[in-house]
Amino acid sequence: MGFNRLFFYLSNQHNLIVRLLIFISSVVLITLSLPREGKFKYEFFKGKEWMHPDYTAPIDFAIKKSEAELKSEIAFVEHHSRNYYQFDDEVLYQKQRTLLADLNVFMTKLSPDSSFILDKTSKVNLLIAQKGAEWLQTIYSKGIYQHPTTLLNADDIVVEVRNNILQEKSVNDYYSNETAVKEIALFIYGKNDWKDAQLKLFFETFLSPNVFYSEKYTDSSRDKAKADISATRGMVSKGELIIEKGEIVTPEKYQLLDSVRSEFEQQLGIMKINKNLVLLGQIVLFSILMGMLLTFLILLRRDLFEDAIKLSFLFSLIVVEVFIVSLLSKVDNISVYLFPFCILPIIIRAFFDTRLALIAHLLTMIIIGFIVPNPFDFFIIQLLGGMSSIFSIVNLRKRSQLFITIALLFLVYVLCYVSITIVAEGQLSAIKLTQIGWLGASASLSLFSYPIIYIIEKVFGFTSDVSLLELSDSNNPLLRSMALKAPGTFQHSLQVANLAEAAVAKVGGNSLLTRTGALYHDIGKMETARYFIENQLTGVNPHDELGFDESARIIISHVKNGIQLARKYKLPENVIDFIRTHHGNSRVQYFYNSFLKNYPSAEIDETAFRYPGPIPFSRETAIVMMADAVEATSRSLKEVNSEKIDKMVESIINQQIADNQFINSSITFKDITIIKKIFKKMLMNIYHVRMEYPK
Repeated sequence: MGFNRLFFYLSNQHNLIVRLLIFISSVVLITLSLPREGKFKYEFFKGKEWMHPDYTAPIDFAIKKSEAELKSEIAFVEHHSRNYYQFDDEVLYQKQRTLLADLNVFMTKLSPDSSFILDKTSKVNLLIAQKGAEWLQTIYSKGIYQHPTTLLNADDIVVEVRNNILQEKSVNDYYSNETAVKEIALFIYGKNDWKDAQLKLFFETFLSPNVFYSEKYTDSSRDKAKADISATRGMVSKGELIIEKGEIVTPEKYQLLDSVRSEFEQQLGIMKINKNLVLLGQIVLFSILMGMLLTFLILLRRDLFEDAIKLSFLFSLIVVEVFIVSLLSKVDNISVYLFPFCILPIIIRAFFDTRLALIAHLLTMIIIGFIVPNPFDFFIIQLLGGMSSIFSIVNLRKRSQLFITIALLFLVYVLCYVSITIVAEGQLSAIKLTQIGWLGASASLSLFSYPIIYIIEKVFGFTSDVSLLELSDSNNPLLRSMALKAPGTFQHSLQVANLAEAAVAKVGGNSLLTRTGALYHDIGKMETARYFIENQLTGVNPHDELGFDESARIIISHVKNGIQLARKYKLPENVIDFIRTHHGNSRVQYFYNSFLKNYPSAEIDETAFRYPGPIPFSRETAIVMMADAVEATSRSLKEVNSEKIDKMVESIINQQIADNQFINSSITFKDITIIKKIFKKMLMNIYHVRMEYPK
C-alpha cells in the first residue's frame, strides 16, 4: 500500500523528476570527465614553512631536475653539440672533367696586354694537363669545407658524413679555399708563392667546397642529445625523511616534494588505489557542489529552477566547460590556462544575473581545480578574473564594453599571476613570459562570448542585454512605426519607461528589461490608435458613437493586438510578458462605471469589462503596471500640484494592491513605498511642480 502511494505521488511530480534528472545527468557527466586517480594531499610553496607533520618518503622515487637545471643542460647541449658536414664525391669528378676546358675559356678572356701568357706548349700548361687530375684528387679527397652560418675555429671538432660513415675530424683536417689554392701553387712551383697572378685567380674561382654543412644531421643529432637528457638526478629511498614540520621549503626541498608528488600520482594514483572509492568520492563531492547551485536557484532564483529549459542550459554550460578543460589538460605543449574560463560567467551574466554568474563560476572553478596543476593558484587567478569580468558588464549597454572587459580581465590575470609567483618564489626571475602569453590568449578568446551569446539567443530563444539594448533603440522599426501611427501612445510609453527604469534601479531588478518592456507595452494601440485619448488630437472621440461594452472591448483588445504584433516582429517572450501583464486582470473602470450609471437596472457581464490577464509575475512587470497607470492618470489631472500628484499616486497603486494585482510578483510593501516616492518626485519634475514646504 505504501509503495502504491509513493508511486502515485511520484507519478504526479513530473517537474520535480525532470529537474532531478538534469541534476543527476550533470553530476554523472562531470564525474566521467575527470580522471579517477589519487591526489597528493599536501600543499607547499617555495620559501614558506612546511605546515604539515614531518614527512617521510612513502615510496622509492627519483628526484626530478628543476626547470632551471633542464634549461641549463639543454643550453649546454646546444652550445657543445658537434656540427655535421656532408662529403660530396660529385664535386671532384665534375672538376676533373672540366679543368682544362675551363682553363682554356679563362685564357681567352684575358686582355691582350696581360702579363700572363699560357699556351699549349708551356711547361705549366703541360704540367696541369698531366698532373691536374691527380692534384684535384689529392685536395678533394681531403676535402674543402664550407663555412657554416657560425664560423668555425681551427681547432673545432666536427662530424663528417662520408658514404654513410660518421667520423670526427678537426677543422684543420680540411682545406679552406685559401689553403687549397696554396696547395696547387706548391704542386706547380714547388712552393706556396704564385708566380702568375692570373693563374692563381683561375684556381681561386675554379676550386669550390665539397664538404658542406648539414643542417639536417646537425639538428637531428642535437635533438637526440636533448632527448637523452635525463629528467631526474639521484634517488630517495622509502622511509627517508624529506622535510620536518616548520622547516622552510627551500628550492632543494621543493624539488624533493614535487618529485614525490609526481611519483605518488603516477604510481599510487594509477595502480594502487581503489578506483571505485575514488569514483564514489567524486560523485558525492560533485553532487554537493552542484547541489549548492541548485539550492541557490531554489532560494534566490525560483523562476530559473521552475524553467526546465533554462535549468538544463545552465547545467550544460558547466558540464561542457569541465569536459573541454579535461580534454585540454591531456594535450602536451598546451597550457590549460589557454581555455577562456571567463566565457561562462559572461554568458550567464548576459542572460541571467550577476549573482548567478558569480556562484556558477565559483563552483565550476572548484570542480576544474581537480584537473589542473597547482589548483590553489589556478582558483585564485580564475576567481578574481571571473569577478572582474562579471562586475565590468553589470550593465552591458555597449558592445565596446566587452573589449574593455577583456582588457581588464588580462590586467587582473597578469597582476594575480605575478603577485602569486612573487609570494611563492620571492624573485622576479620566476615569472614566465610564456605563462603571461597563455593568460593573454585566454583573455582574448573570451571575445568569442559575443558570437556565442548570439547563437544561444537564436537556438534557445533567450534574450541578452545586448538584444534588449537594440530593441530599446527608438529607431527600431516597431517603435518608429508606433511613433508615426500613435504618437501620443509613443510619448506615453517613453514616460512610462523612464518612471519604471528609475524605480527598478532603486529597488533592484533588470532595469534594461524593464525599460524595453515599458517601451513596447502599448504597441497594440497602433491598430486602433484613434480610440485612445492620448492620440485624439482633433477633439473627436469615436467612443461617443459606441456602446460602453463595445468601447471596453476595443480598449481591452490592445493587449491581444500587441501580443500578435510582438510575435510578428519576433520580440522576445520576456518582453511580450509586459504586454500581457501591464493591465493584469483589472477592469476598464471608466466604461464599467459609465455602464452602471446609464443602465442601473441592467444585468452586467463584468468579464466584458476586464482585461484577460495574467497579473504581473515579476517585480519588473509589476513596476511597469504601476508606472503605466500613474503616468496615464497624471495626464488627466486638471490641476497639477504636489498634493494632487501625491494623492493620485497613492490612490492608484493602493487600488492595484487591493485588486490583488501584485500577489504573484516578488515585490514587497517596502519596495512599493520606495516606488511611490520615486514616481511622485519624477512626475513633479515632469510637470514642473515645486515642492510645497510647511510655513
